[in-house]
Amino acid sequence: MKKIAMVLGHDLLIPNEDTRVYREAIALINAGYEVTVFCWSRRLEKYDTKWEVEKDGIKVVRVFEDLDGGFFSKVKSFRKALKKLEEKVSEYEPHLIHAHDLEVLDVAVNIKNRSGTKIIFDSHEDWPMMESVQNWFIGKYYERKQNKLIGKVDALLTVSDELALRLGGGTVLYNSELLETVNEPVLHDRFGLDGVVAGYIGGLRKPILEEILDAASKVNALSVLIVGGPPKGHSGYTDMIAELKELAVEKGANAKFTGPLPYSMMNECYAACDILMVGHYVDERMRGYALPKKLLDSMAYKVPVIVGPYEARQKIVERYDCGIVTDDWAEALTRLANDKALRKKMGENGYKAFKMNYSWELQEKKMLEVYDELLGAEK
Repeated sequence: MKKIAMVLGHDLLIPNEDTRVYREAIALINAGYEVTVFCWSRRLEKYDTKWEVEKDGIKVVRVFEDLDGGFFSKVKSFRKALKKLEEKVSEYEPHLIHAHDLEVLDVAVNIKNRSGTKIIFDSHEDWPMMESVQNWFIGKYYERKQNKLIGKVDALLTVSDELALRLGGGTVLYNSELLETVNEPVLHDRFGLDGVVAGYIGGLRKPILEEILDAASKVNALSVLIVGGPPKGHSGYTDMIAELKELAVEKGANAKFTGPLPYSMMNECYAACDILMVGHYVDERMRGYALPKKLLDSMAYKVPVIVGPYEARQKIVERYDCGIVTDDWAEALTRLANDKALRKKMGENGYKAFKMNYSWELQEKKMLEVYDELLGAEK
């Protein structure tokens, strides 16, 4: 049995499963590979967390290193963590290393330089751009690192056509749901909301929610379902929600805030919606190639979408006529809320496109073809 080492810069399972990595690992196990995920569990307490666990056949090996102190102390700790990952992966002696995102790619490249082990680079983000949003210097560092290391990889996987183009080509695995999951019966209780329901699912940021509530207040018989909690690392959620609830009352918008819900309830959330507003979610510099999973989920559940004019999402929505591309939330909400036939048509269009092009079963197949090319069909 051929051994696969996945390398990850955060924990696979805690506080939430990384669904992309988890599904890729399950697909490989089902195809006959042995998979171990090596994680830097950077936010977990070393002595309160199991160092090794197994779930659904996936072996998880954790390393621990706190990022405390100032900049130079954090750099030192970061290097220590990567060194620990490198040592653990080397001991495992895998046939292939599957590195998730740029921050851990040099672990794989260092091992390849010594042993010739094949590498897959799975780029979930434009890492240099993401870092440069916070710090220009660090962004430039990662840009140079990416340019240096990417020529060493044997195959590249990524999340959108636009990001693949930026990286010089690769196989796109969309972050999507299993068609089998989508087709399961779903409870339609609509969270107690009446009329046409427009949903927003994801990290809650006050500016965009203020826009949404303002737009929703201008549409007759429209309810708004807002699902999610604060973005990672953000506090003040309770105060923000209190302010937004006051704003909704002030503007006359019928809004329900559920707070964070488990991933297992997302199908109920989509089933409750007649329209989904796909938020920006990331800095404007990153929106052109970012393809929110919420867009593909909406298509899967036959919910027409409203998206901003950003390349990756705009291309899909316009190609399949499964929603409206606009910066004007109110106009799009009014049009969809008042036209049931249009909502149905766009929802069906989205589902057909999802079934033919985007379901996770199709993404698994593409990934396994890459593995077969690198390792041969024999497991």
